[in-house]
Amino acid sequence: MNKKCQVFTPNGYVKKLLDCIDYNKNIYDKNILENSCGDGNILVVIVERYINDARAHGLSNKEISNGLSRCICGVEIDPEQHKKCIANLNEIVNEKGISDVQWNIVNEDYLKWEPDRKFDFIVGNPPYITYQELDEENRSYVRNNFITCEKGKFDYCYAFIEKSVHCLSNKGKMSYLIPSSIFKTVFGEKLRSYIKPYLYEIYDYTQDKMFDDALVKSAIIVIDKCIIHNEMIYYDMANEEEMCIKIENLTNKWFFTKNNVPGTRRFGDFFQVAHVVATLLNEAYVLKEENYQEMNEFYCCNGKNIEKEVVRETATPRSLRYKKKEKIIFPYDYKNGKLIRYSAQQFLSLFPGTVNYLNDFREQLDERESDKNALWFEYGRSQALAGLNKRKLLISTVITERVAVYILKKKCIPYAGMYIVPKADNKTYKLEDAKEILESDEFMKYVQDVGIHISGTSLRITSKDIEEFRF
Repeated sequence: MNKKCQVFTPNGYVKKLLDCIDYNKNIYDKNILENSCGDGNILVVIVERYINDARAHGLSNKEISNGLSRCICGVEIDPEQHKKCIANLNEIVNEKGISDVQWNIVNEDYLKWEPDRKFDFIVGNPPYITYQELDEENRSYVRNNFITCEKGKFDYCYAFIEKSVHCLSNKGKMSYLIPSSIFKTVFGEKLRSYIKPYLYEIYDYTQDKMFDDALVKSAIIVIDKCIIHNEMIYYDMANEEEMCIKIENLTNKWFFTKNNVPGTRRFGDFFQVAHVVATLLNEAYVLKEENYQEMNEFYCCNGKNIEKEVVRETATPRSLRYKKKEKIIFPYDYKNGKLIRYSAQQFLSLFPGTVNYLNDFREQLDERESDKNALWFEYGRSQALAGLNKRKLLISTVITERVAVYILKKKCIPYAGMYIVPKADNKTYKLEDAKEILESDEFMKYVQDVGIHISGTSLRITSKDIEEFRF
């Protein structure tokens, strides 16, 4: 597995993981597994706690050595880290005056490893690997062997969580440090259903940057297989708040809020929300204010004349926020509200200057993973174009502190964010009404519930999130 995915657990969170499952006392005869143990930074604390508890119960060093060999298990796929782990564990026991421990730490792929027992405790920080980062062999194996990963673009850690729940004894407890996006991602829905019956606690670190290079925010989930739970406790670690939530209220996306009193009108019943155009090479199409000069019939950029007829205003939430004026090459037209596409010969004949300009980017344009029928000079994705030629709202997919909504002119072609237009049968609300709804305090509270935490206080939302808002 890619070494860049090896992210070791900070010490403060190691202690929290173990405290969450009461791995403190009366543990000297209990089986525990750490299934992505790296160099052993979690196992070292486990061993220390095991030794302290065993000595508190009067066990001899020989009995402790046998117990460590028997009760503590670990799995690590990387041979280098596995070797370091054994060395670190030996250093700890030698300091404690204990010898001859036969460590049950295996150098295997956890997802393919077959344990010889069920475990009283499982603790860990599984690999944070996205679907895009997985090679085809691993994708296929995970998809075919784990029900939480049968469909969609799953994360690798979904399979770790599923297997760990399966490996727990009937009275077992598990604590896992996971990306908090699991609570709300579309492809995590089956995993959420899988763990829901055993969910005991969630510790959500929405404001902590736990790992230096990771944008994703983290949470600790605590699983208790002893009983089927009707309620779980959610801890907002940033605001030092806790709340009891009924398991039955955890449906599609998981909302953790005390004030979830939705309105009766669904935003998506009145407005369409969609992602804007995707050129797949903005540097070729977007003309920055500082890089072009306006002439009578052309925009001159990089010494090339681009016909004004094929250029439109453009915008992104960021450019509007900082009052930047940009243009975009728009290699299409509209007639009677319908999108018109040019043939390559037509485009060359009508706009030779633009073809000359785009030819400077030809190699990069050809290498895009464009729609099957897209011509070389067209945008990589054209699906959004059908509904764009009208007055519309623009909103960012990332919300920080407040929701900013912008009204765009009919001919403006935005290239980042999401656009919003009234549905054809909507005779009740105008664009201005939609803007007021989305900039309301109620919608911001909804974003805080439904959004996926990324860097800082920023939250990522989707077009479906907006459509599902009730006002």
